Amino acid sequence: MQNTIIINKVLMHMLDFEHNTIHLSEEFAPINDTTRDYYHKKIEKALYSNQLKELTVPSLHEMILRGDKMVESDEEFLHQAKEITEHFFKLGTMIQAMPNANMLYVDCYQDGEHVIACLKLNYKYVPMTVIEEGNVRLTRRQIMPTQGSPVDEAIVINVDKKTISLIEKKYSIDGKLQTYLNKEWIKGEEKLTDRQKFNTMKKVVNKLDDIYHVNKTEGLPVMKRIMNEKLMNDEVIKPIEIVKKVLEKDYQASEEADVMMKDLGVGEDDVMKSMPSGKSLETCKLTTDTEVEVKMNVEDYVSGTNYEKVKNEDGTITLMLKNINELVIK
Repeated sequence: MQNTIIINKVLMHMLDFEHNTIHLSEEFAPINDTTRDYYHKKIEKALYSNQLKELTVPSLHEMILRGDKMVESDEEFLHQAKEITEHFFKLGTMIQAMPNANMLYVDCYQDGEHVIACLKLNYKYVPMTVIEEGNVRLTRRQIMPTQGSPVDEAIVINVDKKTISLIEKKYSIDGKLQTYLNKEWIKGEEKLTDRQKFNTMKKVVNKLDDIYHVNKTEGLPVMKRIMNEKLMNDEVIKPIEIVKKVLEKDYQASEEADVMMKDLGVGEDDVMKSMPSGKSLETCKLTTDTEVEVKMNVEDYVSGTNYEKVKNEDGTITLMLKNINELVIK
């Protein structure tokens, strides 16, 4: 997996819901030492977000056509971005708690594929000190999102593949927390996010492993080790391929995994671009019925290094940890 982003151009508008107006830029934003890192980090946060979900839409969908137009010329890019911004603003005015936002439009290449990303960067409310008539008071003000904050909402158009993906945020609408972008505008059929794909993989592996006991150790650590190996070798992560690899020693289990994954919404050609956060792929956690938890390196657990499990005659299990030089209580 390359995870390479090359930015061609950037345009920014502002949605000022506080004053019921739109501030439109007439020119592209400069990309220099001051702004480059911010733009790159925001587009990276969007394109590799585990909340990014691909939609199935008609080939002549409005946003597919807009993406094609935006790569034709600077004039079309400015024109289409203006209309998209106006549409975002119209939808936003119907939601009472909608904060101000910057609309960041990025023409870029993601791992060699041409992408147009429309990012809605919502402002955050923070406490501020104000001085009024000699008195110090606290109030709340809106500030633009920081470089490291997640992207709350986005429409990502892959111009080469003719696909649309969304990041959506839930707002209180008609008394219920719900999203609005796909429902009110895009109207596509949702595919699973990368997080949902990973959870589906775990669900299928755990269920079939309980039935068939394919590997010497549990299936989930084996699955994590396979994913780690593919990441180290810069290979594409295909959920169905990996799940079947975990269960490949049992033909029946492997075939059932293929059917289950597809029934749960994971396609044969689906891939994962965003991996689970932190060290969740590198570690596995053993939890006993006596509420004892042991966290181990996945590779050590699968290979049986530095521990031993012994089944006792009374049905209980003894877990022995080996080669420990020091024990630290945290």
